[in-house]
Amino acid sequence: MSAASTIRYWQTPLLPGVELCRARHLDFSYGRHVHLDYHIGLVQYGGQRFIHKGSSHALVAGTLSTVNPDEVHDGLSLLPEGYEVRVFSLPPAQLAALLPQADGRFFASPLLARPDLYAGFARLHAWLEQPHSDPLQVEEETLRLLATLFALPGHSHALGDPQLRVLRDYLMATLDARHTLEDLGQVVGLTRFAFLRQFKQRTGITPYAWLKRLRLEQGKKLLADGQGISDVALAVGFFDQSHFHHGFRQAYGLTPAQFRQQMLR
Repeated sequence: MSAASTIRYWQTPLLPGVELCRARHLDFSYGRHVHLDYHIGLVQYGGQRFIHKGSSHALVAGTLSTVNPDEVHDGLSLLPEGYEVRVFSLPPAQLAALLPQADGRFFASPLLARPDLYAGFARLHAWLEQPHSDPLQVEEETLRLLATLFALPGHSHALGDPQLRVLRDYLMATLDARHTLEDLGQVVGLTRFAFLRQFKQRTGITPYAWLKRLRLEQGKKLLADGQGISDVALAVGFFDQSHFHHGFRQAYGLTPAQFRQQMLR
């Protein structure tokens, strides 16, 4: 490895079985090789040139590299200043566990010019570097991105108002719990992928965004009753007071302390 390279590999319980890598290279190159897993890569600085099935490709910001298991490829810097790359390594068994509908599918091309997917995977990778990212938010984004990447067919929505009311009551009773798409889907009798897609089609927002708003709305009520800010933050499911403060100000335009002071005058 070149002395000019910095490479970090890690795993996270937020996405079990998936290997993550963030690397910065100046003159280090990857010789021709294969992987056992699906590789999704994105360059955030500089550019990478790679040979895939005998053809040369340039990976730059805004474009994803999508390499299937057992496909021969290499990688080297496209520019003198080197490059920085983020990579997801997704075992086939893990893909099947996350999205059974994608089991056995393959990437059609080694490059995908989709700025929306590029931004989404970059955001997800950055979340997975943080120790306190929300599991439901990570799960939602992972399934959404993979479903789009593998062009999975959509579902006509079947969620009705009675199901949403049941789900709302369930969440209001468990605001301080960690939720997954699987357990929320079970409440309304849907698989997690079907639940995610149908909920977004029915409401226009994701389950995570809805849950976060329910937490903030209940937080307002508790603050208005005079409860302490740190106690309220934990009671409604925020990791700590700082996360509650940021979410509250983003939603309502003032801090929890300011809101509480106004309501208790």
